[in-house]
Amino acid sequence: MRRNSFPYSYWAKILGVLIIIAGIFSFFQQYHKKGVYDFNELAVGLSWGFVFIFFSKEKTDDEMVRSLKFKALATALIASFSITHLYNYFFLNWHFERGRDVILSISAYQFLAFTLMTATAYFYYLKYQMTLNEGE
Repeated sequence: MRRNSFPYSYWAKILGVLIIIAGIFSFFQQYHKKGVYDFNELAVGLSWGFVFIFFSKEKTDDEMVRSLKFKALATALIASFSITHLYNYFFLNWHFERGRDVILSISAYQFLAFTLMTATAYFYYLKYQMTLNEGE
């Protein structure tokens, strides 16, 4: 029996899209109620939605798709970590003074959402490139 490395069925992508829509709706709902943009709440919805989208099976789930997903996730993790680090350093803590200020950082949900969005976009780009190469 062959074990699949992606735990969700293909239709879990629909659940992921619904979670993302609910997260975006909740984000704007909170803005209208409180007048504050809560990007952590938005990041929670995006994170959960992209977990279901990225880690669900594809219609044709073979070794190539798994390889492309791994490559996309590995690349997105390195890129997201680097961008997050630079953003934290240059934009959130550029005027930090030791002993007086508190170190600021984006939340784990924001990092996860950014990483999974990047990985999903890069995976579909790689998949598109593979279909172009197969057609030649």
